[in-house]
Amino acid sequence: MFGPPRAVSLAFAEPAPLIAYAVPFSIAWIVVGAPLMTLLAPELVIVNGAVSALGTSTTQLTAIAIGTVVIAIAHGFALTAATLAIAARVDGRPLCARDAWATALRRPGSVALATIVSLAGAAIGLVIAVFIGVQPIAGIAAAIALGIGGIVLAPLLLAWPLVVVRRQSLGSALAAAWRSPREFQGQGAEPLGSPRFAVVFTVIATGIIVVVIRLLGALVPLGWWTPVVGVALVLVPTALVQVLLAAVAVRGAALRVKGPLDVTVEGAAAEASDSAVSEPAESRSARAPRGGALAGIAVLLVPALAAGAVLAVNPWHVPAYDAADLPRVWRSSQIVPWQNGAVLLSRLGGEDASASLCDGATCGPAHDMRTILPTAVAPADDGGMLSASWYPVEGADSSSGSFELRVTHSTPDALAHWSDPRDEDAPDEEPGDWAGFPGEERVLGSVDSAFERGDSVFARMHESRMAVAIDTSGPAPVIASVIGPRGTDATLAIDFCADSACTDSTRTTQELEWAIGLSNATTIDIVSTDDGDSAVVTLTQKESDGYGAPLRVFTATADGDWTTETLDADVPGPVAEDDGDFAFGAQVERGADGMPVILFRAADRSGLRLFSCADIACAEGEITDITPETDLLAAPALAIDESGRPLIGTFDRAQNIALISCDDAACTDRTLVPIAAVAPTEAGFSNGYALSVDDEGRPLIAVGMRRAGSTAKATFNGTVFNCIAARCGAN
Repeated sequence: MFGPPRAVSLAFAEPAPLIAYAVPFSIAWIVVGAPLMTLLAPELVIVNGAVSALGTSTTQLTAIAIGTVVIAIAHGFALTAATLAIAARVDGRPLCARDAWATALRRPGSVALATIVSLAGAAIGLVIAVFIGVQPIAGIAAAIALGIGGIVLAPLLLAWPLVVVRRQSLGSALAAAWRSPREFQGQGAEPLGSPRFAVVFTVIATGIIVVVIRLLGALVPLGWWTPVVGVALVLVPTALVQVLLAAVAVRGAALRVKGPLDVTVEGAAAEASDSAVSEPAESRSARAPRGGALAGIAVLLVPALAAGAVLAVNPWHVPAYDAADLPRVWRSSQIVPWQNGAVLLSRLGGEDASASLCDGATCGPAHDMRTILPTAVAPADDGGMLSASWYPVEGADSSSGSFELRVTHSTPDALAHWSDPRDEDAPDEEPGDWAGFPGEERVLGSVDSAFERGDSVFARMHESRMAVAIDTSGPAPVIASVIGPRGTDATLAIDFCADSACTDSTRTTQELEWAIGLSNATTIDIVSTDDGDSAVVTLTQKESDGYGAPLRVFTATADGDWTTETLDADVPGPVAEDDGDFAFGAQVERGADGMPVILFRAADRSGLRLFSCADIACAEGEITDITPETDLLAAPALAIDESGRPLIGTFDRAQNIALISCDDAACTDRTLVPIAAVAPTEAGFSNGYALSVDDEGRPLIAVGMRRAGSTAKATFNGTVFNCIAARCGAN
């Protein structure tokens, strides 16, 4: 092939063109990125290693617009410098990146032209993207029409180098470029055919390669390298494509002019240009230095590495987490830490109950529970999991039966295998082996029940008759359960386990009146004292009706000593008009002083009340009322990390998923930390909200809402958040 070297060789055989583009382009991203993060930090989150906005604001749009203009100017300058370096190579004269920048500074018209074209292209792309989101068919049709127009106008790209080297005015250059397809130089000089085909082929080929690379990049597991890969996959392909297109345009223009492309160069440079045109491209390529593009790629990786380092340090304390999407997080849910991830137990009373293992941005297959009756789960000290469930047991005839409370200890090895996808073709795998938590079940207690002839199956397996909770934060696990098979007479039991696997236990019970109401994960809760000799239980019901009170606290020892306190459940605030509130209740945790801390939400009220108990029995203490910014009725969610300060799950006024970060143990001062924006779905909000912290104090959150930006199936309506830092990165 005669004429200038191929476009790929012009662009990447020597380091000057790519360095000329990469340095100003990379500097612009760094200069724009740091101030933008500082200015918009209150409106940003870091999800799965990428920076994302919680919403849209005027400040955000203005800052992004200014940043876009700055990057467009840098792109225009960089493209001008790279084009000058490529043109010098075609003319057979040396031009280093420094000289290319100096010359580009004297080409303000070319810089302005490239800037305007890039801004126009970005604006058109944004309009098409919005149009597709609002009117998909019309938006796709508009995109196709623009694509056809781009193919027709593709030869005009050859005007760019003519303008940059000041060989022709813009109008003359556009006219010459439009005529270029009719001046075909032959297959020996233009193996890709006319300039139109060469430009279109380059755009399509590089576009396919970029898409494939980014798809492969999306498969990289999450880690500290995630932002590095993400930024690199933006900058490197963009720079390579821009420089390659410039080389295609320079080569096409050079074939159609006589003498050197840059007429501002005289003397020896012109003679070198004549020699370059007559010399075979293969011999010139053989003399060119190898690996020329590597230096430019290394420059482009600098912003990527800087982004990874800065996001890892997170000096702005932007909430940072991994997010996993799930089909559902029902209103009666628990999330507890397990190894480097979490176990999610999601229940919709009497209808659905499943559990999944989640790690980072992924959750394993959902396992149906063996029973639809209440189940509770907690991490075991040996790295396994402890679960307790109520089971219905058929009696000798149609009018008799019983309910059993069973505990299961799942070893770490069993859970690791349990998280593997189910092998549908395995002949030795029964459906029952897949359901429930792995491990042997042990019966903790049984309560007989008599049924009337007209009782339905649902009545005999009604989850509102019972509840269960587990705590493993003390020396040994404690399990609380309540059951009222008929009427309002109920039995409250606490099982004090002898070891982490609860292979043996001591039970103490108390009879009480308890109004049956739809049970959920916050109907009953339990926490052990520091020494493990006592346990504190919270028990709630929708209304008293003479059967106890909406919120009672029971304290018991393994020897059978009980105390009962009725707490003030009259939380101020308006009553919700919707009478379908089934997510009310209380959660109890052990505070930094070893005393119980209780978060309570009354039925049909969005207001929360935090009790900071002064003694184990919670006979005295401090009360803090917390008024949420929305009237969404969510399950009360409480956790206390190593700092001794509570974390409370909530929503902000924009209905973003949020945390209340308490500044003191009683939460008299607090900070609202938005975590994620939500996307509206037909399924709506399930009222499910679960919260806990792992051994390093990092919050684990499960919410029955779809997060904005989720790419999961449209039917998915639940999210698990695994925060990367304590208090999710907030101060």
